[in-house]
Amino acid sequence: MSQTADPPTYRVVFQPSGRQGVVPAGTNLLDAARRLGVEIEAICSGKQTCGKCQVTVEEGSFLKHGVTSAAAHLTPPDGREAHYFEKHPPLPGRRLACACEVLGDVLISVPEESQARKQVVRKAATERAITVDPAIRLCYVEVEPPTLEHQLGDWDRIAAELATRFGLHNVRLDPVLLPSVQGIVRAGDWKVTATVWQEREVLRLQPGYAEEAYGLAVDIGTTTIAMHLCDLRTGAVLATASRMNPQVAYGEDLMSRVSYCDNRADGLATLHDAIIAALNELAAEAADEAGINPDAITEIVLVGNSVMHHILLNISPAELGQSPFGPAISDAVDIKARDLGLKLAAGAQAHVLPLEAGHVGADNVAVILAEEPDKAPADEVWLIVDVGTNGELLLGNRERLFSASSPTGPAFEGAQIRHGMRAAPGAIERVRVDPETLDVRFKVIARDEWSDAWDAGTQEHGDAATAEARRGRKRAALLGQGPILAAGICGSGIIEAVAELFMAGVITPDGRFAPEITAPRLIWQGAKAEFVLAWPHESSTGREIVVTSDDVRNIQLGKAALYSGARLLMERMGVERVDRVLLAGAFGSYIDARHAMVLGMIPDCDLARVATVGNSAGDGARMALLNRGLREEARRLARWTQYIGIALEPRFQETFVEAMPLPHATDPYPHLAGVLAAAGAHRQARGVADVALARNRRRLAHTAG
Repeated sequence: MSQTADPPTYRVVFQPSGRQGVVPAGTNLLDAARRLGVEIEAICSGKQTCGKCQVTVEEGSFLKHGVTSAAAHLTPPDGREAHYFEKHPPLPGRRLACACEVLGDVLISVPEESQARKQVVRKAATERAITVDPAIRLCYVEVEPPTLEHQLGDWDRIAAELATRFGLHNVRLDPVLLPSVQGIVRAGDWKVTATVWQEREVLRLQPGYAEEAYGLAVDIGTTTIAMHLCDLRTGAVLATASRMNPQVAYGEDLMSRVSYCDNRADGLATLHDAIIAALNELAAEAADEAGINPDAITEIVLVGNSVMHHILLNISPAELGQSPFGPAISDAVDIKARDLGLKLAAGAQAHVLPLEAGHVGADNVAVILAEEPDKAPADEVWLIVDVGTNGELLLGNRERLFSASSPTGPAFEGAQIRHGMRAAPGAIERVRVDPETLDVRFKVIARDEWSDAWDAGTQEHGDAATAEARRGRKRAALLGQGPILAAGICGSGIIEAVAELFMAGVITPDGRFAPEITAPRLIWQGAKAEFVLAWPHESSTGREIVVTSDDVRNIQLGKAALYSGARLLMERMGVERVDRVLLAGAFGSYIDARHAMVLGMIPDCDLARVATVGNSAGDGARMALLNRGLREEARRLARWTQYIGIALEPRFQETFVEAMPLPHATDPYPHLAGVLAAAGAHRQARGVADVALARNRRRLAHTAG
């Protein structure tokens, strides 16, 4: 009895992944790729209609892989592939992987646009590589029209095709889409593109072939909201929108918002509606910038601190305002966007990252995803400070990671500052004070040159002949017809201003303006003073822009909260130093590391190892949006990280008081030795008597209380 011979086998090599293996003759090339773990995009799953699985056959001998590759080692184009390329002329040598069968050894190059998992790199203080593997998947199917003999429902036909073509068995249809199914199928001539979430639910149906897959990554901060609109197929950021959190009107800090919800019957509803309205407006703004409709957005990933998290989900934050600060839910939440009130695609899905603890939220988990302190070398200690109204800290390495929340207040974001404002055109973002003359130069957002390079005609004070010219320039600036003038001070500006005034000897280590100094820019009002950064002719408001004694004190309170949190985490970990410091937050990329250390916002560290990394929480949300595997990693990290309630630590008050002076009352700053010596010399040259810091601790403690 004769036996049928096994078919010959051939070696297939895929680049740039380098994956290779042996497959039987006649194996479909797309199937071979999947078998070898090479993910090639194929929305139509072999229908030869989407053109996304294009590959190139490399010709020649490749000794490293032991193959001689040739185009003839694949079956020639059939009718459908040839028809597709007639309409869409390919690059030389391109084939559709779904239309080829292997007839010999081949080496295949998969171009970036055909790779299902692409690399996206964001150039910032550090580079982030994100493997694009979203929870959203597009599936194109063609179904047969019903007949009198076969009257299976339209959705049932689609579901059967999804199971056959894509292996999506038991996939369900979001009920909100059911009334539109028949119209969509017929509008597409029995061809539809289904947007499938997590392999189990169809969130959107589009007639015919479509490539729309968009998502939002959102960081809801106490003071600001940042939103990124991303293409879920490529990972590209299509638009970014941000604004002040409208809840600020009901309380600047978290506890005031908890109280607002607790003390008013409509408190929670008011704050929830405010954030949802802001998110809808931002989504519309981002969609408009990208040239799409908001109803094309099928997923949104959100992060925020614990209070923002609860209010977003319409959960009372009352328990977060009292010991033991227990959240309603710590785990990640998947919920329909429409159930939150978001106006996106009808079936759009929302994912909220998990919380670490009652006062350390999903935004901190997102920071861990983005900055990866859990992968730091075991012999190093990393400190990450997410600077905002509610400062959050991470300290540790791959062996242990501690987290804490620090109520810094909104001063670092420009609030509670006399002339503070958000980072917008006209905000002073950079400040330099000449330690000899006390002259000031500054930069404002949306204007490249420093203020000392502005039109010389604007530098005169009180000249009646130039008054009308100055008013004309100011009117032109306000109308957008001339150079932007200073409008206020944003977070990075106030940090630099206070640090520069300290280094120039104008502010003493205990945070006072030195009473011995007389200068045109230093204006005294009783025991308090204010220092002029911008004169009226440099301001779009026609008034001086100043730093006041109260501004300095608010910065001191905020930085002391940050530093004391870091110090207590260091004590808990049993370390006396940190090896690397990362400054994160909505304006993290704009904080100057040297000025932050001069203020004492962070512990002493080699300045070469202090970096600003921008809005890491927003980046982490974007990473979770673009890679569903990172959502499970976020859940693991949230449980692995050890939360420390620093306000309940026995030494909290003591460490807070010690951290009030600039840069610190007792902790050494060897990496700032030269800077601090120069500041002391400037004070001495001006006859400023430094008051012993120890004598002021009682007064500082009273003030802090």
